Amino acid sequence: MPRQEKVAAVEELRAKLARARAVVVVDYRGLSGPDITTLRRIVRKQGVELKVVKNTLTQIAAREAGVEGFPASLTGTNALLLGEGDPAVAFRVARDCARKYPQLKVKAGVFDGSAVSASEADWYATLPTREELLGRLAGSLSGPMRGLAVALSGVMRKLVVALSEVEKKKGAEG
Repeated sequence: MPRQEKVAAVEELRAKLARARAVVVVDYRGLSGPDITTLRRIVRKQGVELKVVKNTLTQIAAREAGVEGFPASLTGTNALLLGEGDPAVAFRVARDCARKYPQLKVKAGVFDGSAVSASEADWYATLPTREELLGRLAGSLSGPMRGLAVALSGVMRKLVVALSEVEKKKGAEG
């Protein structure tokens, strides 16, 4: 690749790494061309980008972007999964793709600025999504309120029953 093209590739990757909240380094050795194309489509649907770049260019771009914890030595055939939104999504996509394509291996990653090993990447993939966490929070907050509403309605119900009984007694007496 001529020098000018390398500079442009590094600059483009630097910008993407600076925006990414999660980066997953995967080894795609053994995947065919059509498999990689299918993999790109699957990944893109989840809001994650699959980028195949030379290892030295990736290291230069990561250093320029100031990505902390990026793997110092990249060897072999590597691709990057770049996630800009929820950082756990990129790890979840990597895990799902590795299940579909056993040749795909997760090597390492960066989760919100922290280095992640291959074994930790699987744990990050199990984290719930933002929507799931918001649903859990809403459920946690509504539980005590619902209990209070039920308790208060029970008190009101008992009061109505007591007043009804008093009315019946007074009606029978006079």
